[in-house]
Amino acid sequence: MQYFEAVKMGEMVAQRAQALLSAYTGYAVAAMMVKETKEGWAPVGEENHYAVVNKDENFCVVVVCDGDGYVKALSNPIPCRVAESIASKMEKDGLKKFSGRLILPL
Repeated sequence: MQYFEAVKMGEMVAQRAQALLSAYTGYAVAAMMVKETKEGWAPVGEENHYAVVNKDENFCVVVVCDGDGYVKALSNPIPCRVAESIASKMEKDGLKKFSGRLILPL
């Protein structure tokens, strides 16, 4: 797949992930839209998993990623206890926790 095709498709996937995460956190930003595979460029995956990333000792970021760990959306830094509460709600709603290595847009 050509890069610009992957971006166009991935942009829609990332926007849906952003909307999903915003429903839990009040605000989220779209992050990654494409990933590089052995076959070339591909849009980020449709599946949604959540994870909580420690920013520092007091603040965390909640993310939505695909099955390969590509972060599609992320919240603003929020207190870690609030992030854990949001993660618990996401789990109850059927989202699965991602426990692998996350690929962040940095």
